Amino acid sequence: MRRPILVPLSLFVLLIPACTRFPSLSPEELSTRIRTILELPSVEYRYREIVYVGEQKSFLFIPTANKEVLFSVEIRVQAGIDLQQPVTIKRDGRNPRKIHINLPPPAVLLVDVDESTIQQYFVVEQGSRILRMDYSKELESAKQRVLLDAQKRGILLEAERQARTLIEKILQTAGFEEVVWGAP
Repeated sequence: MRRPILVPLSLFVLLIPACTRFPSLSPEELSTRIRTILELPSVEYRYREIVYVGEQKSFLFIPTANKEVLFSVEIRVQAGIDLQQPVTIKRDGRNPRKIHINLPPPAVLLVDVDESTIQQYFVVEQGSRILRMDYSKELESAKQRVLLDAQKRGILLEAERQARTLIEKILQTAGFEEVVWGAP
């Protein structure tokens, strides 16, 4: 199950007072300040996945070991803009309150299993114990399924839209009247 969550804006609220001098900065200084953020996660989806791991061993058709576990776990997928990639910022020659920005394409920044949310439904350990390595491969598989689902549902488009809105609002608060996406 997917639940979209907007990443908290507290980082940007803290940046707004520092941004009030942006109109007097050069495009290179602006680019440097924006890149100090490193990453701009703008969208997060949370999934609850059900994972089953089972293994049975036998010798001459006689069962010798049986281990099974069924559990649920939350997986987070964050997407946004990797600001370590080149960011192009140019002022408009005719209007000093107008700025042109090119951002790198949106990317998935994080796919994380929150192991503190594991809820075990049943476990069977006959003849051997279930080890972490027994279910780590299934968790990796679940992460890949969740990542593909998030991409199908448009997490990258939503991340780009949210990141643009956030950067635009910060720059407007800093005194720029018009933010244009793309080269002049």
